[in-house]
Amino acid sequence: MRYLRTLLYLLAADVLALFVGLTLAGSANPLIRVISAVCGSGIMICLMASFALRTAAADLKAERTAKEKTPLLLPAGMAVTALTVPLASWLILRLGTFDFYRWHKLINGWFIQIYNMIQPDASSAALTSGQIWAMLPLAFAPAAVFAVFYALGYRGVISMEK
Repeated sequence: MRYLRTLLYLLAADVLALFVGLTLAGSANPLIRVISAVCGSGIMICLMASFALRTAAADLKAERTAKEKTPLLLPAGMAVTALTVPLASWLILRLGTFDFYRWHKLINGWFIQIYNMIQPDASSAALTSGQIWAMLPLAFAPAAVFAVFYALGYRGVISMEK
């Protein structure tokens, strides 16, 4: 169930970020594009961070009641789950077996404006190898956000409780 919820949070971030990104996509103003990129990325960061903190709080609560530590594989598996969709999308784009760039942008909607800044064309043929490699670090962002905020929440640095 943990892994399915991770995918659902990614899907929610994608839909919300696409709503914002596509709403502001018509503007040619570079400032609006940067604001849209920050908003789209911020949506993913906020949703994944919130999910990670709630998961860490629930794990800590379960540890107090069951007197058993949460296995490291559970949150690590959730981070890997958050990595699978963006990384698989990037790998398909990298292999270049078909025109996938437009789908890559939609699958990773939280970075659609950043991808548009890298290459505004929707065709995979327009991408250079360097541009594709520049997109690789973005594939790790959802997993990194989850891992960092889970660790901070689990260690008590950030707390969801008031």
